Amino acid sequence: MDEFGGAQAGDARLTRRLIKLADRLAGAPSASIPGACNGRAETQGAYRLFDQARADKRGLSWEAVLAPHMARTEAPMAEHPV
Repeated sequence: MDEFGGAQAGDARLTRRLIKLADRLAGAPSASIPGACNGRAETQGAYRLFDQARADKRGLSWEAVLAPHMARTEAPMAEHPV
């Protein structure tokens, strides 16, 4: 997922997990988290990622996750005068 490729999730492992999870959830938007994930280990990894974000551990906050998405949204908007 290009939207999250620039996310600063605290370390490379968490960033990879974030991108993989976003890809899984985008591929099955109406599925539950276990339904979107590929097996028990991946589901547990998703919940561990959420725990990291909930506790704002390692700098993994919602702001850090959404920053690349916001930048990709704002860039095309800046090209048009209001």
